[in-house]
Amino acid sequence: MTENTDEVVNSYEISPDKQQLTHKVSCSLSGETPSRKHTQEDLLRRHYQNIQHIQGCSQASAVKQIVIPSAYSPSTVPLDQLRKISLEDLKLETHHRGSFITATTITPAYEFSETITIIQEESGNVAVLILAFHDDYRRSSRSSLPQNSTVAIKEPYVQFSEDSGYVIRVDHPSDIAVLRGDDPAVSMIMQFVAEKKEITPLEWKAAGDKAYLERKYTSAIECYTQAIDGQVKDESFLKDSLRKRAFANLTAERFENAKQDALSSCSGNPTDAKAFYTAGRAAYELRNYTESKEYFAKALELSPRDAKARKDHNRTLARIDEEELGNYDFRKMVAALSEKHVHLDHADFSKNVKVGITEHKGRGLFSTRDIEAGKIILCEKAFCLPDCYAAEDEVNDMVLYNFNNNSRTNKSAQAAVYLQLVQDLYKNQHLNSRFYDLDGGEYVRSRKEGSIVDGVPIVDAFVPFSPPFQRNLTNHRFLAEAIRLKNCFGSPRLSRHLLKRNTPLPETHLSIGIWTKAAYLNHSCLPNCTRAFIGDMMIIRALYPIPSGTELTQQYITPDASCTYRRKMFPNNWDFECSCRLCEGEKASPDVMHHKRRDLAQKIKTEVLKVPKSNKLQPAAVKQIERLTKKLEDLHEPEVYATLPRLLLVHPGICLMEAHRYAKNYVKMLKYALEVLRNFGFVDLVREEGKLVLDWETGIVNTESFNALRIAAEGFEALGDENMKVQCETAAKRIFVVLAGCDVGMEEIMRSE
Repeated sequence: MTENTDEVVNSYEISPDKQQLTHKVSCSLSGETPSRKHTQEDLLRRHYQNIQHIQGCSQASAVKQIVIPSAYSPSTVPLDQLRKISLEDLKLETHHRGSFITATTITPAYEFSETITIIQEESGNVAVLILAFHDDYRRSSRSSLPQNSTVAIKEPYVQFSEDSGYVIRVDHPSDIAVLRGDDPAVSMIMQFVAEKKEITPLEWKAAGDKAYLERKYTSAIECYTQAIDGQVKDESFLKDSLRKRAFANLTAERFENAKQDALSSCSGNPTDAKAFYTAGRAAYELRNYTESKEYFAKALELSPRDAKARKDHNRTLARIDEEELGNYDFRKMVAALSEKHVHLDHADFSKNVKVGITEHKGRGLFSTRDIEAGKIILCEKAFCLPDCYAAEDEVNDMVLYNFNNNSRTNKSAQAAVYLQLVQDLYKNQHLNSRFYDLDGGEYVRSRKEGSIVDGVPIVDAFVPFSPPFQRNLTNHRFLAEAIRLKNCFGSPRLSRHLLKRNTPLPETHLSIGIWTKAAYLNHSCLPNCTRAFIGDMMIIRALYPIPSGTELTQQYITPDASCTYRRKMFPNNWDFECSCRLCEGEKASPDVMHHKRRDLAQKIKTEVLKVPKSNKLQPAAVKQIERLTKKLEDLHEPEVYATLPRLLLVHPGICLMEAHRYAKNYVKMLKYALEVLRNFGFVDLVREEGKLVLDWETGIVNTESFNALRIAAEGFEALGDENMKVQCETAAKRIFVVLAGCDVGMEEIMRSE
């Protein structure tokens, strides 16, 4: 029988549509014994064929198809409380609760959209194993599941497969334990178990040293652990082993364990300097800077000439200054940023805020002191931010499919942040409480998120919206994914780039990240603060003076000009209805008027789009757009919009402002620049002769209002009014600081064309 062409090419990379179809077939066979007609030779041949294919693919054309399948909960039972079963006991579409299987990987792993290998148990039976939780997307060349590894799979889940009869699928990192085949500690343990060979603590320690030098840090930690557990009398040996395990933990980024080991290794003599230094490094990475300072100080007391300890001690003092006072060297921060370096070394400043309960919107963020206009409210390092920046229309190398809500995400950054979240939550136990406290929608949670079982945290993969939907898998979501969807921010590498008039395309590229403190800010179309980014640091500043105890608000996205669209968008995306002054005020205008204004605004947009981007508007077109814009302005009821933004008029005004700027008609250019500001809510701009007055509490601050002020300054200068020019520039500079996060690069941007 001729094989299917797709199978010949790559039977592991099947389309999401085909995966869904296969899942439906699998569900129809629930509880049945899977077919085992495929021989070991068949499985091995196809596996190596697929590896060869993916290795030969052009990386430029290869797209990872990341799939979040139908939801099921992770195992929460310790391995020693589960019953061992064999591959022959497995049933299709069954989560074998109360059981586990063990086997050995007999092939190198196929690693692309998923990690796939062939396993064999002691009886000789073989099966395909899929690790679908996607080991670190930043993965190095080292395989996550090498050949000759021993795996223990807790409460295994089995799916039908056309290619192999059935597969064992693992979606939760905590559901599988792996003894790596390339791990020296594993080899020694196997000798100990299989050959009853006695291994001395000294041999374990030597094996740990060797593994560390080979950069096999997990193996080194296990060897040192065996040495420590086996030695009960030699105190010096124990302390030395603890010190070595501490540094192995530090290098492996197990910072809490590194700190505990380092402190446990102290014996009250000068050699403790290294232990205190390691503890200081670990505390620093845990962002416990005051604690870190104490350990570095103790290291310096014992070894005053230690240059590394002195340098790290001074670095810690800088972090404490940032943390306590919000004192940042923004010039150095910007200078440290590059396309390859967005993760900066700075502390969070959050003394000005606290989480509290709002009257109608659940939890929110509140000011803890009076905050002056333009001052820092919060400066926070990203909890999770992949270095994955792309333009809106750029070809992506990862696509994320969620079968639980039938969504498709085409942006690599969104797929990457999902992948990184799963790994970060699994590998960094101290982060779990910060993340799982965030809003994840209408969830009935297991409350076991982050619990430690068999030495690893449970990453609660799938949680239902509410009890009535528990039988309907299409209404399940991945918890980390649900929290991501509710709490992500789009982020440029450097916000000030967005303030240029003609920003080069690479400088507009965005990634997607999570900042856990900023995530508590609720939305308002007319907020009292705004955010900016320098690498993975988010800087939030006050738009105007904010009294202590005030709820802090920001724009989740730029509010759509259409009031009726906003009413649908916010509930659909974030489960709330906006009750800001703009949204509430526009309710006084009947829907028929909103629809008339929306249709006319679309007509103006159509007129503008008739002109190719490479050409400028001709006088006849300008007059037509001016006529339609005046008609649109007249459709705004004065009793409703006297002090409200008129957002549908903003883009026609910008178009006319730029058209008259190009024609050097400075009178009209200035007229429309001021109109743009008025339509953003800055009403009564010139209240008395020669004085510009901006009501920051009623106006919307963004890149477009910033540019309108710059062009207004240009217009006043052309008309010989130096006083008003300076006032417009001063207001633009005030906006620059809050939109860019700092004043670095201000003069360059102000002069840019």
